[in-house]
Amino acid sequence: MIAIRVAVAGIAVVTMAGCSASASDRSVPASPADSLSVAAVDAATPPPRASGGVVVTIGDSIMAGLGLDADESWPALVAHDTGADIVNLGCSGAGFTITGDCGDDYAGLVQQAIALHPAVVLIQSSDNDSGASQDDIDASTRATVDELRAALPDAQLIGIATLWHLDWDEPDAIGWSTDALQRAVADDDGVFLSLGQPLRGRPELLQWDGEHPNSDGQIVLSDAVEAALDDAGIVL
Repeated sequence: MIAIRVAVAGIAVVTMAGCSASASDRSVPASPADSLSVAAVDAATPPPRASGGVVVTIGDSIMAGLGLDADESWPALVAHDTGADIVNLGCSGAGFTITGDCGDDYAGLVQQAIALHPAVVLIQSSDNDSGASQDDIDASTRATVDELRAALPDAQLIGIATLWHLDWDEPDAIGWSTDALQRAVADDDGVFLSLGQPLRGRPELLQWDGEHPNSDGQIVLSDAVEAALDDAGIVL
């Protein structure tokens, strides 16, 4: 087994053993509307080692793995698959304009990230900002990303688009939040990734609330993130 360091905002960073899953545990049936494939993990094969330093992820409850064990969140799965040292600062309810259950908004999570001196920061926009105006989303996103870049001038900054997979149409703020982050990251010499909506129309990948991914849904997200990183030529 390999040690994976994963922390959730509001909880001290801990070291935990990342257990390799069996092929049946890590395989998710493909959907006709979803071309993503999920690779099975061979329990006898240790994951590769990453070449970089600490990676910090900043996001909301989907990133935090709400309702699941910490090692089932997509950042933990990416850590297992790549060997990267990932610290997950996902905070349920948080966004660029709103404070989450951990007591911080994204600006507060950025301060936690900066203290870790990471080599890579992945920050994902959130539907938690859907109650804010477009101007407020733009301003808060810009200020937070600029602060991150100013404090970590040499870090690889990666933005990830907002996820939306509920049954009803996306509110305008989903597009606003994605566009605001894309502009801010581009202006600060970062890379922006769009995962599409890999969980849309796949209720079997969601928990009872129809919003948060179950363990299989988190596998699909980790696979999507890894594929997007590969396409961008980024090695964690």
